[in-house]
Amino acid sequence: MSILGFFMLISVLGGKTWTTIGGGQTKGDLLSVHDKQITLLINGREYLFPISRFVREDRDYITNWQSEKRCRACLKPVSGDQMQAGNELFHPSCFSCLVCERPFLDRQPIRRDEWGGMVHSEHFRKAHSCGSCGRLISPRKIQSQQIFADKRMSCLACLGEAVTNITTLEAVSRRVRSGMSELGLPRPSGPLTMKMVSQDQMNREVDRTHGRGSLRGLTLTTFRTLTGGPNAGTTFTHEVWLLSGLPVVECVSILAHEFGHVWLNENYIDASPPAVEGFCNLLSMHALQKDTSKLADILRKNLQMSDDYVYGRGFREMSKRLEKLGWSGLLRDLSTRRVPLNQRGK
Repeated sequence: MSILGFFMLISVLGGKTWTTIGGGQTKGDLLSVHDKQITLLINGREYLFPISRFVREDRDYITNWQSEKRCRACLKPVSGDQMQAGNELFHPSCFSCLVCERPFLDRQPIRRDEWGGMVHSEHFRKAHSCGSCGRLISPRKIQSQQIFADKRMSCLACLGEAVTNITTLEAVSRRVRSGMSELGLPRPSGPLTMKMVSQDQMNREVDRTHGRGSLRGLTLTTFRTLTGGPNAGTTFTHEVWLLSGLPVVECVSILAHEFGHVWLNENYIDASPPAVEGFCNLLSMHALQKDTSKLADILRKNLQMSDDYVYGRGFREMSKRLEKLGWSGLLRDLSTRRVPLNQRGK
């Protein structure tokens, strides 16, 4: 389902019908209410919305829903026996470890994920986790299709939106290109192909090119310079690699980052690694801004809070530059750092 336009549709799944003040409708289950914001489960994916977005009848429903004590795990009302973790309540039968499936006892250390999954601290290393959203996965309940050939794992929500073929990837690419054109970034002059690979393939290529880290995307640009004659000049050929099986939202973020490398390469931008990766992460952030899913929110926070010297520090420094210059000014500033390959090091 289109993330940008889902309010124009009525989901075929169960759940309450929600109506925005603009008249759009969708069906979804209310999961939580926090800081004037609600979380709705729509087609297996969680989305965040301000309460003010909805009509009064829905706002009243939210108020009544919130007034009842509910189990954080099953969301059904809690009465009688109950367990508590922080400010959240649970039915005793719901308050159990995803690994051993035994209930948590009083004062037992617990580890949690962003999605409400819980395990005994001593069992945290035994739990599986989704490589995209970080959701904890029960090793007893994981299904074979959730484990990729390169041993990466996916929760069912991310698997349901997994990009596994070039046709889908090209559709995601068009969405990313549209967002980049808003910023004044043109399409590349040279041909660009995309390739879906495993983590093992990605790692081998990173090692071969003396890169760093366990990447989820990679850009390989080939330069060819001809001198003299009517065809004199430099041509570019780009190949963008992307991990197969990532959910659409993460693909959007990674493709925006890699397309940033394409633009930098074609413009011969000679900048420090933090400036290069920071700029590309700014494009990732821009691509995620219109997405209201909880996964997009997590990916945005990861960009902002990364402690990586190159990617995290670079993003924060380039964010300051963007705030000062705006997109057009930032692109002009980067363009002043053009240094053709045959002139570098002189």
